[in-house]
Amino acid sequence: MPRRPLTRLAGALALLAAATLTACSSPAQDADAGVLRVVTPYSVKSLDPLQQGLWAPEWGYGELLMRATESGTVEPWLLEKLYRATDTTWHLTLRPGLAFHNGHELGAEALASLIETNLADNKRARSLLGKAKASVDGPLTVVLDTGEPRPNLPNLLADEGVLPVFDAAALAEAPDLSDNAALAALGIYTGPFTVASLTSDRLTLKRNENYRLGPALLTGVEVSFVEDGQARVLAVRSGEADLAFYPPSEALRNLGDDARILTAPANPSPLRGFVNTRGVLGDTDVRKALALAIDYRTLAEDAMDGLYTPPVGMFPTSVPYARDDLRTDPAEAAHLLDTAGWTPGADGIRVKNGRELTVTILSYGSQPDTAVIATALQAQLAPAGFAVEVRDVPANYEAMADPSGWDVGMSFDSALGTTYDPLGRLHDFLHTGGQYNFGAVGDAELDRILDELSAAFDETERARLLGEVQRIAVAERTYALFIADRPVRVVASPAHAGYRVSSVLQHVDGGTSPGER
Repeated sequence: MPRRPLTRLAGALALLAAATLTACSSPAQDADAGVLRVVTPYSVKSLDPLQQGLWAPEWGYGELLMRATESGTVEPWLLEKLYRATDTTWHLTLRPGLAFHNGHELGAEALASLIETNLADNKRARSLLGKAKASVDGPLTVVLDTGEPRPNLPNLLADEGVLPVFDAAALAEAPDLSDNAALAALGIYTGPFTVASLTSDRLTLKRNENYRLGPALLTGVEVSFVEDGQARVLAVRSGEADLAFYPPSEALRNLGDDARILTAPANPSPLRGFVNTRGVLGDTDVRKALALAIDYRTLAEDAMDGLYTPPVGMFPTSVPYARDDLRTDPAEAAHLLDTAGWTPGADGIRVKNGRELTVTILSYGSQPDTAVIATALQAQLAPAGFAVEVRDVPANYEAMADPSGWDVGMSFDSALGTTYDPLGRLHDFLHTGGQYNFGAVGDAELDRILDELSAAFDETERARLLGEVQRIAVAERTYALFIADRPVRVVASPAHAGYRVSSVLQHVDGGTSPGER
Protein backbone atom coordinates (compact mmCIF):
# COMPACT_ATOMS: atom_id res chain seq x y z
CA MET A 1 0.00 0.00 0.00
CA PRO A 2 1.46 3.45 -0.87
CA ARG A 3 2.25 5.48 2.21
CA ARG A 4 4.09 8.60 3.19
CA PRO A 5 7.64 7.71 4.33
CA LEU A 6 8.44 8.43 7.96
CA THR A 7 12.14 9.15 7.49
CA ARG A 8 12.48 12.48 5.73
CA LEU A 9 13.87 15.83 6.84
CA ALA A 10 13.82 18.64 4.34
CA GLY A 11 16.34 21.48 4.29
CA ALA A 12 13.57 24.00 4.90
CA LEU A 13 12.58 22.09 8.03
CA ALA A 14 16.15 22.21 9.32
CA LEU A 15 16.19 25.99 8.89
CA LEU A 16 12.85 26.25 10.68
CA ALA A 17 14.14 24.09 13.51
CA ALA A 18 17.24 26.23 13.91
CA ALA A 19 15.14 29.37 14.19
CA THR A 20 12.82 27.68 16.64
CA LEU A 21 15.67 26.49 18.83
CA THR A 22 17.03 30.01 19.07
CA ALA A 23 13.61 31.24 20.13
CA CYS A 24 13.31 28.51 22.76
CA SER A 25 16.52 29.35 24.59
CA SER A 26 17.87 32.18 26.68
CA PRO A 27 20.98 32.68 28.82
CA ALA A 28 18.87 32.66 31.97
CA GLN A 29 17.45 29.28 31.09
CA ASP A 30 20.85 27.81 30.30
CA ALA A 31 22.24 29.05 33.63
CA ASP A 32 19.49 27.58 35.81
CA ALA A 33 19.47 23.80 35.87
CA GLY A 34 16.37 23.91 38.09
CA VAL A 35 14.21 25.20 35.24
CA LEU A 36 12.47 22.55 33.13
CA ARG A 37 12.37 23.54 29.44
CA VAL A 38 9.43 22.10 27.54
CA VAL A 39 8.26 22.40 23.93
CA THR A 40 4.66 21.64 22.99
CA PRO A 41 2.44 22.33 19.96
CA TYR A 42 -0.45 23.60 22.07
CA SER A 43 -0.43 27.29 22.97
CA VAL A 44 -1.74 28.71 26.20
CA LYS A 45 -3.44 31.81 24.90
CA SER A 46 -5.20 33.11 27.98
CA LEU A 47 -5.00 32.95 31.78
CA ASP A 48 -8.75 33.51 32.02
CA PRO A 49 -9.93 30.31 33.77
CA LEU A 50 -13.32 30.47 32.08
CA GLN A 51 -11.68 30.45 28.65
CA GLN A 52 -8.53 28.34 29.05
CA GLY A 53 -8.45 27.14 32.64
CA LEU A 54 -7.70 23.64 31.38
CA TRP A 55 -3.96 24.41 31.08
CA ALA A 56 -3.53 25.24 34.78
CA PRO A 57 -3.54 21.66 36.17
CA GLU A 58 -1.55 20.41 33.16
CA TRP A 59 1.41 22.71 33.81
CA GLY A 60 1.24 22.92 37.59
CA TYR A 61 -0.05 26.45 38.13
CA GLY A 62 -3.49 25.15 39.09
CA GLU A 63 -5.27 22.19 40.67
CA LEU A 64 -8.72 20.60 40.55
CA LEU A 65 -11.13 19.32 43.17
CA MET A 66 -10.50 15.73 42.05
CA ARG A 67 -7.77 14.24 39.84
CA ALA A 68 -7.37 11.23 37.59
CA THR A 69 -4.74 8.61 38.35
CA GLU A 70 -2.70 6.40 36.04
CA SER A 71 -4.53 3.37 37.44
CA GLY A 72 -7.86 4.37 35.93
CA THR A 73 -9.51 5.94 38.97
CA VAL A 74 -10.16 9.44 40.28
CA GLU A 75 -9.21 10.63 43.75
CA PRO A 76 -9.58 13.79 45.87
CA TRP A 77 -7.06 16.56 45.11
CA LEU A 78 -8.11 19.85 46.67
CA LEU A 79 -11.03 18.04 48.21
CA GLU A 80 -10.47 15.97 51.31
CA LYS A 81 -13.73 14.11 50.89
CA LEU A 82 -16.55 13.73 48.36
CA TYR A 83 -19.72 12.16 49.75
CA ARG A 84 -23.00 11.37 47.96
CA ALA A 85 -25.99 11.80 50.29
CA THR A 86 -28.70 11.19 47.66
CA ASP A 87 -28.82 10.72 43.90
CA THR A 88 -28.70 14.50 43.48
CA THR A 89 -26.98 15.72 46.67
CA TRP A 90 -23.23 15.67 47.18
CA HIS A 91 -21.07 17.02 50.01
CA LEU A 92 -17.73 18.51 48.90
CA THR A 93 -15.30 18.96 51.79
CA LEU A 94 -12.04 20.83 51.15
CA ARG A 95 -8.69 20.09 52.70
CA PRO A 96 -7.90 22.53 55.52
CA GLY A 97 -5.40 25.35 55.02
CA LEU A 98 -5.89 25.86 51.27
CA ALA A 99 -5.10 29.23 49.72
CA PHE A 100 -4.84 30.79 46.28
CA HIS A 101 -1.53 32.17 45.08
CA ASN A 102 -2.65 35.62 46.22
CA GLY A 103 -3.03 34.38 49.80
CA HIS A 104 -6.83 34.44 49.84
CA GLU A 105 -8.36 31.47 51.63
CA LEU A 106 -9.90 28.67 49.60
CA GLY A 107 -12.73 27.67 51.91
CA ALA A 108 -16.38 26.82 51.44
CA GLU A 109 -17.41 30.39 50.55
CA ALA A 110 -14.76 30.62 47.84
CA LEU A 111 -15.62 27.15 46.55
CA ALA A 112 -19.33 27.94 46.28
CA SER A 113 -18.48 31.17 44.48
CA LEU A 114 -16.24 29.51 41.88
CA ILE A 115 -18.84 26.80 41.29
CA GLU A 116 -21.55 29.39 40.67
CA THR A 117 -19.24 31.40 38.40
CA ASN A 118 -18.46 28.29 36.33
CA LEU A 119 -22.14 27.40 36.06
CA ALA A 120 -22.92 30.93 34.86
CA ASP A 121 -20.03 31.53 32.47
CA ASN A 122 -18.39 28.18 31.61
CA LYS A 123 -20.14 26.58 28.64
CA ARG A 124 -18.90 23.09 29.46
CA ALA A 125 -20.03 23.33 33.09
CA ARG A 126 -23.46 24.51 31.96
CA SER A 127 -23.70 21.65 29.48
CA LEU A 128 -23.00 18.96 32.07
CA LEU A 129 -24.18 20.52 35.35
CA GLY A 130 -26.64 23.14 34.19
CA LYS A 131 -29.20 22.42 36.92
CA ALA A 132 -26.73 22.36 39.79
CA LYS A 133 -26.75 24.73 42.77
CA ALA A 134 -24.12 25.13 45.48
CA SER A 135 -24.66 26.09 49.11
CA VAL A 136 -22.23 26.53 52.00
CA ASP A 137 -22.43 24.05 54.89
CA GLY A 138 -19.66 25.00 57.30
CA PRO A 139 -16.18 26.47 56.80
CA LEU A 140 -14.91 23.74 54.44
CA THR A 141 -18.01 22.01 53.04
CA VAL A 142 -20.23 22.85 50.09
CA VAL A 143 -23.44 20.98 49.34
CA LEU A 144 -23.91 20.55 45.61
CA ASP A 145 -27.45 19.82 44.42
CA THR A 146 -27.01 18.57 40.88
CA GLY A 147 -30.73 18.91 40.09
CA GLU A 148 -30.70 15.54 38.36
CA PRO A 149 -28.68 12.38 38.96
CA ARG A 150 -25.00 12.72 38.04
CA PRO A 151 -23.31 9.42 38.89
CA ASN A 152 -20.13 10.62 37.17
CA LEU A 153 -19.74 13.73 39.33
CA PRO A 154 -16.38 12.52 40.76
CA ASN A 155 -15.08 12.28 37.19
CA LEU A 156 -16.52 15.66 36.22
CA LEU A 157 -14.71 17.27 39.15
CA ALA A 158 -11.47 15.78 37.76
CA ASP A 159 -12.15 17.15 34.26
CA GLU A 160 -9.95 20.17 33.60
CA GLY A 161 -12.65 21.88 31.55
CA VAL A 162 -15.70 21.48 33.81
CA LEU A 163 -14.91 23.17 37.14
CA PRO A 164 -11.50 24.84 37.04
CA VAL A 165 -10.53 26.13 40.47
CA PHE A 166 -9.77 29.85 40.81
CA ASP A 167 -10.40 32.87 43.03
CA ALA A 168 -13.75 34.00 41.61
CA ALA A 169 -13.88 37.13 43.76
CA ALA A 170 -10.48 38.32 42.52
CA LEU A 171 -11.36 37.46 38.92
CA ALA A 172 -14.54 39.53 39.17
CA GLU A 173 -12.42 42.59 39.96
CA ALA A 174 -10.25 42.20 36.85
CA PRO A 175 -10.92 45.13 34.50
CA ASP A 176 -9.72 43.30 31.37
CA LEU A 177 -9.78 39.49 31.13
CA SER A 178 -7.65 39.63 27.97
CA ASP A 179 -4.74 41.19 29.89
CA ASN A 180 -2.63 38.14 30.77
CA ALA A 181 -0.07 40.14 32.74
CA ALA A 182 -2.83 41.55 34.94
CA LEU A 183 -4.39 38.12 35.41
CA ALA A 184 -1.02 36.64 36.36
CA ALA A 185 -0.59 39.38 38.96
CA LEU A 186 -3.98 38.53 40.51
CA GLY A 187 -2.70 35.11 41.66
CA ILE A 188 -6.08 33.46 41.16
CA TYR A 189 -4.93 29.83 40.93
CA THR A 190 -3.50 27.24 43.33
CA GLY A 191 -0.60 24.86 42.72
CA PRO A 192 3.16 24.39 43.11
CA PHE A 193 3.95 27.02 40.44
CA THR A 194 2.80 30.56 39.71
CA VAL A 195 2.68 32.34 36.37
CA ALA A 196 5.59 34.74 35.83
CA SER A 197 4.55 35.65 32.30
CA LEU A 198 2.59 34.49 29.25
CA THR A 199 3.45 35.61 25.74
CA SER A 200 2.39 34.37 22.33
CA ASP A 201 5.28 31.89 22.24
CA ARG A 202 6.00 30.98 25.87
CA LEU A 203 4.53 30.34 29.31
CA THR A 204 7.01 31.04 32.12
CA LEU A 205 6.35 29.61 35.57
CA LYS A 206 8.18 30.10 38.84
CA ARG A 207 8.15 28.02 42.00
CA ASN A 208 5.46 28.81 44.58
CA GLU A 209 7.53 29.06 47.75
CA ASN A 210 4.35 29.02 49.86
CA TYR A 211 2.85 25.86 48.38
CA ARG A 212 1.03 23.82 51.01
CA LEU A 213 3.06 20.67 50.34
CA GLY A 214 6.37 22.51 50.35
CA PRO A 215 8.39 24.08 47.52
CA ALA A 216 8.60 22.16 44.25
CA LEU A 217 11.83 20.44 43.25
CA LEU A 218 11.94 22.61 40.12
CA THR A 219 12.65 26.31 40.44
CA GLY A 220 10.57 27.01 37.35
CA VAL A 221 9.14 25.76 34.08
CA GLU A 222 9.48 27.26 30.59
CA VAL A 223 6.80 26.02 28.18
CA SER A 224 7.52 27.09 24.59
CA PHE A 225 4.86 26.76 21.92
CA VAL A 226 6.34 25.17 18.79
CA GLU A 227 3.87 23.83 16.25
CA ASP A 228 6.37 21.96 14.07
CA GLY A 229 6.89 18.45 15.44
CA GLN A 230 10.36 17.88 14.00
CA ALA A 231 11.50 21.22 15.42
CA ARG A 232 10.31 20.17 18.87
CA VAL A 233 12.30 16.96 18.77
CA LEU A 234 15.37 18.73 17.38
CA ALA A 235 15.14 21.21 20.25
CA VAL A 236 15.73 18.33 22.67
CA ARG A 237 18.45 16.74 20.56
CA SER A 238 20.36 20.03 20.35
CA GLY A 239 20.14 20.66 24.10
CA GLU A 240 17.83 23.66 23.80
CA ALA A 241 14.89 21.88 25.48
CA ASP A 242 14.51 19.07 27.99
CA LEU A 243 11.18 17.57 26.92
CA ALA A 244 9.28 17.53 23.63
CA PHE A 245 5.60 16.71 23.90
CA TYR A 246 3.47 15.07 21.18
CA PRO A 247 6.41 14.01 19.00
CA PRO A 248 5.47 12.99 15.44
CA SER A 249 6.11 9.35 14.71
CA GLU A 250 8.48 10.13 11.81
CA ALA A 251 10.83 11.86 14.28
CA LEU A 252 11.04 8.82 16.56
CA ARG A 253 12.78 6.55 14.07
CA ASN A 254 16.00 8.51 13.82
CA LEU A 255 16.84 9.28 17.43
CA GLY A 256 20.38 8.64 18.60
CA ASP A 257 22.00 8.80 21.99
CA ASP A 258 21.08 12.46 22.32
CA ALA A 259 17.42 11.75 23.19
CA ARG A 260 15.17 9.17 24.82
CA ILE A 261 11.62 8.07 24.02
CA LEU A 262 9.49 7.93 27.17
CA THR A 263 6.06 6.28 27.24
CA ALA A 264 3.14 6.60 29.64
CA PRO A 265 2.27 3.33 31.37
CA ALA A 266 -1.43 3.35 30.47
CA ASN A 267 -4.35 4.97 28.65
CA PRO A 268 -3.17 5.32 25.01
CA SER A 269 -4.57 8.14 22.91
CA PRO A 270 -7.17 6.91 20.41
CA LEU A 271 -7.38 8.58 17.02
CA ARG A 272 -11.07 9.18 16.47
CA GLY A 273 -12.86 10.08 13.28
CA PHE A 274 -15.79 12.45 13.77
CA VAL A 275 -18.34 11.60 11.06
CA ASN A 276 -20.28 14.43 9.44
CA THR A 277 -23.80 13.13 8.87
CA ARG A 278 -24.88 16.17 6.85
CA GLY A 279 -23.35 15.12 3.53
CA VAL A 280 -22.63 11.87 1.75
CA LEU A 281 -22.07 10.13 5.10
CA GLY A 282 -25.64 10.86 6.06
CA ASP A 283 -26.41 7.42 4.61
CA THR A 284 -25.88 4.70 7.22
CA ASP A 285 -24.82 2.11 4.62
CA VAL A 286 -22.13 4.45 3.26
CA ARG A 287 -20.80 5.13 6.77
CA LYS A 288 -20.68 1.42 7.54
CA ALA A 289 -18.99 0.66 4.21
CA LEU A 290 -16.30 3.24 4.89
CA ALA A 291 -15.56 1.71 8.31
CA LEU A 292 -15.43 -1.81 6.86
CA ALA A 293 -13.02 -0.72 4.12
CA ILE A 294 -10.39 0.40 6.65
CA ASP A 295 -7.60 -2.08 7.40
CA TYR A 296 -6.87 -1.10 11.00
CA ARG A 297 -3.96 -3.49 11.50
CA THR A 298 -2.18 -2.33 8.37
CA LEU A 299 -2.60 1.29 9.43
CA ALA A 300 -0.94 0.64 12.79
CA GLU A 301 1.76 -1.80 11.72
CA ASP A 302 2.64 -0.56 8.23
CA ALA A 303 1.67 3.09 7.76
CA MET A 304 2.76 3.94 11.32
CA ASP A 305 5.59 1.40 11.53
CA GLY A 306 4.26 -0.35 14.61
CA LEU A 307 4.26 2.84 16.68
CA TYR A 308 0.48 2.54 16.95
CA THR A 309 -1.80 -0.39 17.80
CA PRO A 310 -5.09 -1.32 16.10
CA PRO A 311 -8.21 -0.53 18.17
CA VAL A 312 -10.97 -3.05 18.82
CA GLY A 313 -13.81 -0.58 19.20
CA MET A 314 -14.94 2.54 21.00
CA PHE A 315 -13.30 1.57 24.30
CA PRO A 316 -10.00 -0.10 25.18
CA THR A 317 -10.09 -3.72 26.31
CA SER A 318 -8.95 -2.59 29.79
CA VAL A 319 -12.54 -1.68 30.67
CA PRO A 320 -15.03 -4.50 31.24
CA TYR A 321 -17.79 -3.08 29.03
CA ALA A 322 -15.66 -2.80 25.86
CA ARG A 323 -17.06 -4.45 22.72
CA ASP A 324 -15.02 -5.81 19.83
CA ASP A 325 -16.87 -4.03 17.01
CA LEU A 326 -14.18 -3.15 14.47
CA ARG A 327 -13.43 -5.40 11.53
CA THR A 328 -12.22 -5.15 7.96
CA ASP A 329 -14.50 -6.65 5.29
CA PRO A 330 -14.14 -5.24 1.74
CA ALA A 331 -16.79 -7.62 0.37
CA GLU A 332 -19.44 -6.44 2.80
CA ALA A 333 -18.40 -2.82 2.17
CA ALA A 334 -18.99 -3.36 -1.55
CA HIS A 335 -22.39 -4.95 -0.88
CA LEU A 336 -23.49 -2.01 1.29
CA LEU A 337 -22.46 0.51 -1.36
CA ASP A 338 -24.31 -1.50 -4.03
CA THR A 339 -27.40 -1.46 -1.81
CA ALA A 340 -27.07 2.30 -1.32
CA GLY A 341 -27.06 2.79 -5.10
CA TRP A 342 -23.38 3.62 -5.59
CA THR A 343 -22.07 1.80 -8.66
CA PRO A 344 -18.43 1.43 -9.76
CA GLY A 345 -17.30 4.00 -12.32
CA ALA A 346 -14.75 3.59 -15.08
CA ASP A 347 -11.87 4.60 -12.80
CA GLY A 348 -13.08 2.49 -9.89
CA ILE A 349 -14.63 5.40 -7.99
CA ARG A 350 -18.29 4.76 -7.29
CA VAL A 351 -20.94 7.02 -8.76
CA LYS A 352 -24.57 7.80 -7.97
CA ASN A 353 -26.79 10.10 -10.03
CA GLY A 354 -23.69 11.39 -11.82
CA ARG A 355 -21.89 12.25 -8.59
CA GLU A 356 -18.68 10.59 -7.44
CA LEU A 357 -18.43 9.10 -3.93
CA THR A 358 -16.05 11.71 -2.54
CA VAL A 359 -15.20 12.20 1.14
CA THR A 360 -12.96 14.87 2.67
CA ILE A 361 -10.80 13.84 5.61
CA LEU A 362 -9.41 16.53 7.92
CA SER A 363 -5.90 16.23 9.36
CA TYR A 364 -4.45 18.96 11.58
CA GLY A 365 -1.08 20.57 12.00
CA SER A 366 -0.48 20.14 15.73
CA GLN A 367 -0.70 16.37 15.23
CA PRO A 368 1.30 15.64 12.05
CA ASP A 369 0.65 11.90 12.34
CA THR A 370 -2.91 12.64 11.23
CA ALA A 371 -1.63 13.70 7.79
CA VAL A 372 0.28 10.41 7.44
CA ILE A 373 -2.78 8.39 8.45
CA ALA A 374 -5.11 10.42 6.21
CA THR A 375 -2.84 9.66 3.25
CA ALA A 376 -2.88 5.96 4.15
CA LEU A 377 -6.68 6.03 4.40
CA GLN A 378 -6.82 7.66 0.99
CA ALA A 379 -5.00 4.64 -0.46
CA GLN A 380 -7.00 2.08 1.54
CA LEU A 381 -10.42 3.47 0.64
CA ALA A 382 -9.78 3.84 -3.10
CA PRO A 383 -10.31 0.12 -3.90
CA ALA A 384 -13.70 0.32 -2.17
CA GLY A 385 -14.70 3.13 -4.52
CA PHE A 386 -14.15 6.18 -2.31
CA ALA A 387 -12.39 9.24 -3.72
CA VAL A 388 -10.67 10.71 -0.66
CA GLU A 389 -9.54 14.31 -0.45
CA VAL A 390 -7.20 15.17 2.43
CA ARG A 391 -7.46 18.67 3.88
CA ASP A 392 -4.94 19.76 6.50
CA VAL A 393 -6.17 22.45 8.90
CA PRO A 394 -4.46 24.37 11.70
CA ALA A 395 -7.14 23.58 14.32
CA ASN A 396 -9.41 20.58 13.90
CA TYR A 397 -12.16 21.61 16.33
CA GLU A 398 -12.47 25.00 14.66
CA ALA A 399 -12.68 23.36 11.24
CA MET A 400 -15.28 20.81 12.37
CA ALA A 401 -17.40 23.55 13.92
CA ASP A 402 -18.12 24.56 10.31
CA PRO A 403 -20.84 22.18 9.05
CA SER A 404 -19.38 22.15 5.54
CA GLY A 405 -16.02 21.33 4.00
CA TRP A 406 -15.41 17.95 5.67
CA ASP A 407 -16.79 14.44 6.05
CA VAL A 408 -14.37 12.81 8.52
CA GLY A 409 -12.50 14.91 11.06
CA MET A 410 -9.60 13.23 12.81
CA SER A 411 -8.89 14.00 16.45
CA PHE A 412 -7.02 12.37 19.31
CA ASP A 413 -10.06 12.09 21.57
CA SER A 414 -10.79 9.20 23.87
CA ALA A 415 -14.32 8.02 24.60
CA LEU A 416 -13.12 7.82 28.21
CA GLY A 417 -11.21 11.09 28.31
CA THR A 418 -8.41 11.55 30.78
CA THR A 419 -10.77 11.01 33.72
CA TYR A 420 -11.88 7.51 32.60
CA ASP A 421 -15.44 8.77 32.38
CA PRO A 422 -17.48 7.51 29.42
CA LEU A 423 -20.61 9.44 30.38
CA GLY A 424 -19.41 12.97 29.78
CA ARG A 425 -17.53 12.18 26.58
CA LEU A 426 -20.38 10.19 25.05
CA HIS A 427 -22.79 13.03 25.76
CA ASP A 428 -20.36 15.59 24.33
CA PHE A 429 -19.73 13.69 21.10
CA LEU A 430 -22.91 11.72 20.33
CA HIS A 431 -25.91 13.34 22.04
CA THR A 432 -28.04 15.66 19.92
CA GLY A 433 -27.28 18.46 22.38
CA GLY A 434 -23.63 17.54 22.93
CA GLN A 435 -21.10 20.37 23.02
CA TYR A 436 -18.76 18.62 20.56
CA ASN A 437 -21.34 16.89 18.37
CA PHE A 438 -19.60 18.24 15.28
CA GLY A 439 -21.10 15.63 12.99
CA ALA A 440 -24.71 16.57 13.85
CA VAL A 441 -25.59 13.12 15.17
CA GLY A 442 -29.32 13.16 15.92
CA ASP A 443 -30.55 9.75 16.99
CA ALA A 444 -33.56 9.61 19.32
CA GLU A 445 -32.80 6.06 20.49
CA LEU A 446 -29.18 6.92 21.21
CA ASP A 447 -30.22 10.10 23.04
CA ARG A 448 -32.59 8.09 25.23
CA ILE A 449 -29.90 5.57 26.13
CA LEU A 450 -27.38 8.33 26.86
CA ASP A 451 -29.91 10.07 29.10
CA GLU A 452 -30.56 6.82 30.98
CA LEU A 453 -26.83 6.24 31.27
CA SER A 454 -26.33 9.70 32.76
CA ALA A 455 -28.68 8.78 35.61
CA ALA A 456 -27.56 5.19 36.25
CA PHE A 457 -25.62 4.54 39.46
CA ASP A 458 -25.76 0.73 39.29
CA GLU A 459 -22.59 -0.62 37.65
CA THR A 460 -24.34 -3.57 35.98
CA GLU A 461 -26.96 -1.33 34.43
CA ARG A 462 -24.32 1.15 33.30
CA ALA A 463 -22.36 -1.65 31.60
CA ARG A 464 -25.50 -2.77 29.78
CA LEU A 465 -26.27 0.73 28.57
CA LEU A 466 -22.67 1.28 27.49
CA GLY A 467 -22.95 -1.88 25.42
CA GLU A 468 -26.06 -0.48 23.74
CA VAL A 469 -24.29 2.78 22.94
CA GLN A 470 -21.45 0.89 21.26
CA ARG A 471 -23.88 -1.31 19.33
CA ILE A 472 -25.69 1.69 17.89
CA ALA A 473 -22.85 4.18 17.46
CA VAL A 474 -20.22 1.80 16.10
CA ALA A 475 -21.54 -1.57 14.97
CA GLU A 476 -24.91 -0.65 13.49
CA ARG A 477 -24.99 3.05 12.57
CA THR A 478 -21.31 4.13 12.54
CA TYR A 479 -21.61 7.63 13.98
CA ALA A 480 -17.89 7.61 14.78
CA LEU A 481 -14.73 5.96 13.50
CA PHE A 482 -11.98 4.60 15.75
CA ILE A 483 -8.88 4.49 13.61
CA ALA A 484 -5.74 3.76 15.66
CA ASP A 485 -4.36 3.91 19.20
CA ARG A 486 -1.16 5.78 20.03
CA PRO A 487 0.74 5.42 23.30
CA VAL A 488 1.39 8.74 25.03
CA ARG A 489 5.05 9.57 24.38
CA VAL A 490 7.53 12.33 25.21
CA VAL A 491 11.03 12.82 23.81
CA ALA A 492 13.46 13.64 26.63
CA SER A 493 17.09 14.60 26.93
CA PRO A 494 19.28 11.89 28.52
CA ALA A 495 19.40 13.93 31.74
CA HIS A 496 15.60 13.77 31.93
CA ALA A 497 15.21 10.08 31.09
CA GLY A 498 13.58 9.58 34.49
CA TYR A 499 10.72 11.96 33.73
CA ARG A 500 7.30 10.44 34.42
CA VAL A 501 5.02 10.74 31.39
CA SER A 502 1.41 11.36 32.36
CA SER A 503 -1.42 9.86 30.35
CA VAL A 504 -3.89 12.00 32.32
CA LEU A 505 -2.42 15.40 31.37
CA GLN A 506 -0.65 16.21 34.63
CA HIS A 507 2.70 17.06 33.08
CA VAL A 508 4.37 18.92 35.93
CA ASP A 509 3.91 18.85 39.70
CA GLY A 510 5.87 19.57 42.84
CA GLY A 511 7.71 16.26 42.60
CA THR A 512 8.92 16.65 39.01
CA SER A 513 12.71 16.36 39.06
CA PRO A 514 14.94 18.96 37.39
CA GLY A 515 17.29 16.29 36.00
CA GLU A 516 20.94 17.13 35.41
CA ARG A 517 22.27 19.68 32.89
